[in-house]
Amino acid sequence: MEFTREPNRFFFNDEQGKLAGEITFPAINDGQTWVIEHTFVRDDFGHQGLAGQLTQAVIDAARAEDKQIQPLCTYAKAYFDRHPEAGDVLATQS
Repeated sequence: MEFTREPNRFFFNDEQGKLAGEITFPAINDGQTWVIEHTFVRDDFGHQGLAGQLTQAVIDAARAEDKQIQPLCTYAKAYFDRHPEAGDVLATQS
């Protein structure tokens, strides 16, 4: 699925144009780190792997833009736990 990107956000809408899923990642540390603070997929779009695809979209963008990620929402934390190969973009704790 293709997602729409806005500043600090990827999302997708249903056929009626209503929000069906999103992930938000405001920037901190002078824009060098993105904080994944919210991941949402509407129930009728659930169980299709879309939350993981949204998270992967942020990871891919972080790699392309040389950013780091700090996962705060429970979904993003669990995603990084399940996908150690994504650890290259994790922000180091200071």
